[in-house]
Amino acid sequence: MGRLRVWMLVTVVAAALLTVFLIVELAGVPLLTDPRPVLGTVSIAAAAIGVGLLVADAVVPVPSSVVMVALGATFGLATGAALALLGGLGGFAVGYVLGRRSRNLLATGTPRSAGLVRRWGLLAVVVSRPLPLVAETVAYTAGALGMRPAAAFAAAAAGTAGPAVAFSYTGWRGATTGDSLVVFGAVAVAAVVCWLLGRFMLREGPTRSAVVPRPPGPA
Repeated sequence: MGRLRVWMLVTVVAAALLTVFLIVELAGVPLLTDPRPVLGTVSIAAAAIGVGLLVADAVVPVPSSVVMVALGATFGLATGAALALLGGLGGFAVGYVLGRRSRNLLATGTPRSAGLVRRWGLLAVVVSRPLPLVAETVAYTAGALGMRPAAAFAAAAAGTAGPAVAFSYTGWRGATTGDSLVVFGAVAVAAVVCWLLGRFMLREGPTRSAVVPRPPGPA
């Protein structure tokens, strides 16, 4: 099998995630379509299930915003947000590790792709965290491109913390489904604003690469 270019890797990962999403939707797995019934009581089991669902979101479609809202409603703002942040980071870790393990499939980057990763890599991780499918694709790609773990996980934490607090607060205050949709829209808009601000700031000068250079070797 020939090695993949960066754009091919992103396309393959996104297509695979979308395929799994469609399969799960057609199968109608209750825990993956509406997990709220199992997250309605304060217990270690409910906390573990909530965190586990957010971690599993890296490979299977989970309504992560619904899970975060339910955690806030059940465990309160602070604990719910902490559990949501833990699960979100766990999901990023799964995607990142899977990407690292498939790094040998990636062809040596062209100067253009390397420049894009150096300039936008961490910013892409931050702003993608609230976005379904995009977050998982970026996590996988970050690992495959060899993004430095400390920088990658710091960016993932920064991008996950805001949505975790926002959705947990929504559940804590007893919001309706409509309120949750408004919060999701606000989080998505905030992600776009962060992207635009980040692009503006990065234009001001070169940034240090967050990607670990690959050792020379045969393509």
